[in-house]
Amino acid sequence: MRTLRPRSLTLLVCLFLSSIFLITSPHLVRAQSSELITARQDLVQAFQAIQTAEQLGASNADLLPLTAQLNTALQYEEAADLSLRQGNVTLSVQYAVQSINISTQVSSQAQGLASIAQTATVYRTALSYTLAIVLALLSALAILEVNRIRQLLRRRRLLKARIDYGGREHAT
Repeated sequence: MRTLRPRSLTLLVCLFLSSIFLITSPHLVRAQSSELITARQDLVQAFQAIQTAEQLGASNADLLPLTAQLNTALQYEEAADLSLRQGNVTLSVQYAVQSINISTQVSSQAQGLASIAQTATVYRTALSYTLAIVLALLSALAILEVNRIRQLLRRRRLLKARIDYGGREHAT
């Protein structure tokens, strides 16, 4: 009987442990389609491209249509996620592909705007430096040659001035 007692105790412990595993519900994990994952990644890349374009100086008027398109792509991605949760994989893939197409288009347009904005910034900077150098040279020249400029102005004033010796009134 002594040998039965540890065995029955072991059996009870095993039953207890197995009942604990039965009580806890298993975690349900649903697989996401690769299109949905790609759609999310493309949305993030498009958003980052718009932010980069804005930081490089692209105008808000140029970025506004891209932002609207990105919002549309986000709506398609949300619809794809909802369709997948409802079990409609085909519709989910369709929405995800539409989101991917729009996000890719927005990303490439934003990169183009960023490139244009960066080029314009470089041109403006170069023009500003050139203008500053020219103005510095002109002001230095004016300061160094102020005496000559004064003499030149005096001569011109004298040449333009009419000198009336008073001889015409008395000559008649």
